[in-house]
Amino acid sequence: MKRMNIVKLFGAAALAVTLAACGGGSGEAAAPAEEEATEEAAATETDYSFFAGQWRGSVEVTGETVYGTAGGNEQMLDVVFGDDGTVEVTPLEAHADLLTDSGTYEGTESEVTLHLSSGDITLTVVDNATMSGNAADFGIDGFDTINFDFYG
Repeated sequence: MKRMNIVKLFGAAALAVTLAACGGGSGEAAAPAEEEATEEAAATETDYSFFAGQWRGSVEVTGETVYGTAGGNEQMLDVVFGDDGTVEVTPLEAHADLLTDSGTYEGTESEVTLHLSSGDITLTVVDNATMSGNAADFGIDGFDTINFDFYG
């Protein structure tokens, strides 16, 4: 009888030590919390492949000609998004006085934020090949909006 109680006591002690080492429960109980943390981290990460490439920024211009009002687009600058989260803003030669800067970016399906050394700029995603932003953020006076088209 004593021998049986001793075996039970050692068995209970071994089980208690095992449970204590696992945080008082089985390893399966922690899985949902780990899964939620992984899903939350994935939701906050930027899918850089969506933005990666060259985006050409232009403003809509109108003017008077001998034939009446004419309009078009004036190309101003390039924003190149790296697939590693880096971004570089470079004006075209004809507009060398505009913003030249680099930094990082992060984005979602609806907007992308450029974190440049001169400050943050937010662009609105219109569709898979078009974004728009505030022209003044890039040093462009006299225009409200700058539109970006994906160039590849």
